[in-house]
Amino acid sequence: MVRTLRLLAPCVLAAVLGTAALSAQNPAGERRTALLIDAVALDSKNMPISDLKVSDVEVWIGHFRVPIETLTPVTPATDDRGGRIVVLVLDDISVPLAMIGHVKDVAKRFVTRMAPGDTTAIMLLSQGEMQSTNDSSKLLRTIDRYNVTAAPVTRLDVLGEQVLKTVTSISRSVSEAGDQRKTIVAIGSGWLLDRPLPPPSVGRELIPEWIEAMKAASRANVNYYVIDPTGVGNIQADSGHNGFARETGGQAFISTNDLLGSADRIMRESANYYLIGVGNPPVGGTGLRELEVKSLRRGVTVRARRAIH
Repeated sequence: MVRTLRLLAPCVLAAVLGTAALSAQNPAGERRTALLIDAVALDSKNMPISDLKVSDVEVWIGHFRVPIETLTPVTPATDDRGGRIVVLVLDDISVPLAMIGHVKDVAKRFVTRMAPGDTTAIMLLSQGEMQSTNDSSKLLRTIDRYNVTAAPVTRLDVLGEQVLKTVTSISRSVSEAGDQRKTIVAIGSGWLLDRPLPPPSVGRELIPEWIEAMKAASRANVNYYVIDPTGVGNIQADSGHNGFARETGGQAFISTNDLLGSADRIMRESANYYLIGVGNPPVGGTGLRELEVKSLRRGVTVRARRAIH
């Protein structure tokens, strides 16, 4: 079983990172705004902020500042888009056997935090089948059956490709569910789930798969999170601030013992966010473009995906 991975340098990651957006139309088919970007705004205690104004935010696409046309806060009290969609990906390939119980506990936390109308799905990383339901008892039984499959050593590029294709597949599956924020949570080894690109000297280059996963997540308004159950002292992964999860607008919770608190934070962010409508600047081609959403209010951090298609 592979358990180590040398991390890519930030400059290598920067070459393929960006942000995401969706096209929005009114029921009559008349275009209201060119791009719709989802973002979370947090205070210094990582609690959601719901009173931002247009003057508190800047949006940059491809190094061009674009005017904000709409800034709509979404909260449980105001959301009319239907319940949240949360897909849990359980790493059954690289997780140490001693961490199986922690993976189950974190997954169950998401199920017990479901609200009426929410839909949750569970998928094993080694498999491609995903069944969604709002039946918490069925989900809990699925989690109870989770185990790690002992397997021969697998090349790092093969493992990374599995992660990226899983994100792409899920994003495409939920793309027709509307413009609400959709959440994928991968629970397992951060060195794999948040850093799926292998070092240049190891195996096949996966930048095309990375870009395709970013495009699919952008189109579907999907944010990807990682929770590593290993906790503090995990020397096989970095802090999680610059990996794959962060590029999608999510975050990797690595080197933390507050695993259940991490799950609670993800559920808060999936229910409290902003939809930012902006014009589409004439920059870039058919690939990914850099996106940066800045907070101008002191003490408030705004996080959005970093690439847009």
